[in-house]
Amino acid sequence: MEAQCDWWEAQSVMRRVVVVCEGQTEEAFISRVLFPAFAADGIHLQGITVETSPGHKGGAMSYARLRPALRNALASNRVVAVTTLIDLYKLDSQFPGYATVQPHSSLAARLQTLESELHADVVAHCGCHPNRFIAHIQPHEFEALLFSDVASLASVEEGWSAALPDLVKARSAVTTPEELNDGHKTKPSARLEALLRSPSYRKLRHGPIAAERIGLARMEAECLHFAAWVAKLRRL
Repeated sequence: MEAQCDWWEAQSVMRRVVVVCEGQTEEAFISRVLFPAFAADGIHLQGITVETSPGHKGGAMSYARLRPALRNALASNRVVAVTTLIDLYKLDSQFPGYATVQPHSSLAARLQTLESELHADVVAHCGCHPNRFIAHIQPHEFEALLFSDVASLASVEEGWSAALPDLVKARSAVTTPEELNDGHKTKPSARLEALLRSPSYRKLRHGPIAAERIGLARMEAECLHFAAWVAKLRRL
């Protein structure tokens, strides 16, 4: 196991935090929204996207590929902590805790099990200080965060204003955007692709722009699981 003094020494020099992301949209979100919010406090967030196949990053990510990426990030003593920003939607069945999650349990219970099992597996595999790894799984997709303020979302493109009533309806049907479910046609990104057609919603192009307009504070107010993760990062 690595010497704990190395971890504390790294903290005294800099607070560099690596965020291992589901895809390039999440990586752009880190650099354009989270990085500026944390930089003033001396926390430097760096998003990296896992290679999901030779020469391709993003998309369905297997745990077999995620685990080495986490290990490599944790291997550097110049990194204070490593965390994840990955979707609950279509989570790999080989993910720690996946087989033990009860299908009818609450969303909070499922996330607690999955994140606890992920944390335990990574710490054991990498031999790192437990505080250096923060497990986070976003329910159910990154796009749920964009439902935090559908008026700001609809303002990104001039032609999207017509979809605002339907966006409001979708948001009003749930207590929090994070409850927008993971069905193939009802997951957050599918809703946006169906409603925002002029021009069509493009994840990598529009996602980070919309997130900037909505702002971190609004996302934290609307998405409590996301807010709890951000709070853990701030405590670093």
